Amino acid sequence: MAATEKTRLVLKVDIDTKIGFIDGVPNLMETFAAAGNLKASFFVAMGPDNSGRALKRLFKPGFLRKQLKSGAAASYGLSTMMYGLIVPGPIIARQAPKLLPALMAAGHEVGLHGWDHVYWHDKVRYLSPEATRAQLYQAARLFEDIAGAPPAAFAAPGWQVTNSAWQLMAEMGITHTSCTRGSVPFRPLVNNRPLPLLEIPTTMPSLDEALGHAASPQQAVTWLISQIKPGRLNVFTLHGEVEGRNFNRPFRQFLNTLRGQDIEFITLGQAALESLRTGAAPAGGFKWGQVPNRAGELAIQS
Repeated sequence: MAATEKTRLVLKVDIDTKIGFIDGVPNLMETFAAAGNLKASFFVAMGPDNSGRALKRLFKPGFLRKQLKSGAAASYGLSTMMYGLIVPGPIIARQAPKLLPALMAAGHEVGLHGWDHVYWHDKVRYLSPEATRAQLYQAARLFEDIAGAPPAAFAAPGWQVTNSAWQLMAEMGITHTSCTRGSVPFRPLVNNRPLPLLEIPTTMPSLDEALGHAASPQQAVTWLISQIKPGRLNVFTLHGEVEGRNFNRPFRQFLNTLRGQDIEFITLGQAALESLRTGAAPAGGFKWGQVPNRAGELAIQS
């Protein structure tokens, strides 16, 4: 895209846990309203909150160091870390079924963040198409049951995706996704054919990643703002458990600073329509790689 184009920013909100849903979502709705009635794209993990099972990631290189440095782990709370480990994981979307319709009524976009967030994050690279289909369709059925309409968008937990998963999403009617880290929208190329859905990568570091570059949340906010590319489509991923709770104040600072700049806030769905209208999305794929201050491998646009 030409550097003379308008700077656009998508606020993509991932909801991984029960506490991120019942506490983080209402807080973020208030935050967006106070910042000028901004519209965001919310992606909700519909199924069980099995956050306790993520503790095995402590043995992955860099995971514990990243959590301690960013302080993001404190946002989840002790009770959340017991789900799926000591006590059964609650079905997240059923904890406050009126929230999804309330988000839609307020003009926000709402899509899927999978069924079991931890399971998808840790296993999707190795799942059979049948097992992947089960995760997707369970989430879609509950979404339609609560929202009254099938989902149109999907954001992958932990930026973990496969070509098989994308193929299944296209078959179930998903029109746009955000499953990778990258720079520009593209059509996933599967078996040498572009799929009839659009992938819109996260282009910016997350706040917990930014905290690894800064001595304080305020410095992290300043650094994050410097990562916004003028004249481009920027996608910032935040979390209900982080910016919706313990780090809500620095996130409000982030939004208030941006209000004085020439930035257009759009949803992921609006970004997809824009890309389709201009015909600017090439076919492409992804590779596995790492980004600073995030443990493990992510799907990165190639």
